[in-house]
Amino acid sequence: MPTQHSPSEASALIRTFYTAVDETDVPISVLSVFVSDNFKDHNRPVAVPAGVPDKNGLLGLFDALKTAFPDGKHRLDILEPIGADRAIVYWTFTGTHTGPFFGSTASGNTVAINGIDIFRVKNGQFVEQWHVEELMSLFAQIAPKK
Repeated sequence: MPTQHSPSEASALIRTFYTAVDETDVPISVLSVFVSDNFKDHNRPVAVPAGVPDKNGLLGLFDALKTAFPDGKHRLDILEPIGADRAIVYWTFTGTHTGPFFGSTASGNTVAINGIDIFRVKNGQFVEQWHVEELMSLFAQIAPKK
């Protein structure tokens, strides 16, 4: 029977994951160990092409963030366990847009957005995610200034 993780373990995994994400020298392949091959994104972004597994979509997004915002950092404002195998994190992302991001060329603009992630953890990996981010605000902030 698979082991269930305590709420503190789910929270710890989230903290460790976001720390790894923000280490600009950590390749995306290292981040893949955090995510189950059967990972389910309940809010799959439309930018992820059909047929691409949810795990690859998640890792691709973080790869795009690392390319576009190499100084990007997530501040974990609230991190709380939910039940036996989930945790919620409310975060603030800040960075400078110095690389391409989903069709937008580098603007040099600084950004700050908020988001919420709920992760379910099983056997030491993320198996499900629910999330909301201020993407419209992000794209408005990276738009060239007129």
